[in-house]
Amino acid sequence: MPASSRNGLINLDFSLVPTAARSVAGAFAGDPSLDYAFADPGKKANLHYIMRYYLKLDILSGGSCIATSPDCEGVASWCLSDIHSSWWAKLKAGWLTLPYYGGWHFVRYSQKEDRFFETMKARYAPERYVYLALLAVAPMYQRKGYGRKLLTELVATLEASKLPCYLETQNMKNVNMYRGFGFELVESTAYPPGTGCEIHIMVRPAAA
Repeated sequence: MPASSRNGLINLDFSLVPTAARSVAGAFAGDPSLDYAFADPGKKANLHYIMRYYLKLDILSGGSCIATSPDCEGVASWCLSDIHSSWWAKLKAGWLTLPYYGGWHFVRYSQKEDRFFETMKARYAPERYVYLALLAVAPMYQRKGYGRKLLTELVATLEASKLPCYLETQNMKNVNMYRGFGFELVESTAYPPGTGCEIHIMVRPAAA
């Protein structure tokens, strides 16, 4: 059984990654950027396999990965900005499966996307900070308080560490939710540039 966190949340481990990955994939299934990420539309059905890789990588790299229960209705992952994933961690998490599940176009797209967001982080969060890499709630559990439960845990971590927090969200409806937890909208843009795929950059200042 995964170790318990505050508020009944649990720390995600490898045994729950497949369940968590399906919740995350379901939450992002309607993201319009997927049309640009996958050259082959049929590969979108493999999104949960790709999310397995990213969740495993977060765990192996020392990030905080939590879920609302073993059913993984909601999943969140955050890490300190000075944590960097090694190539060994990437290989162990399954990097070599990405071309198979997503295609080489997806791999190249992801690398370009990472460089774009690194520029944004350097612009708006130049000091040491916590990066909220992921917060997702499976579609059937949305609007039932799971996201707020995960954010409450994040804020408790931020208050204790007295560090700022940086995030990106693709959904304008999420902006008001994050604002309720002290985040400020610092820029709205699009990725890929020039498309209708909106990206909202938000920062929560460090606690006094």
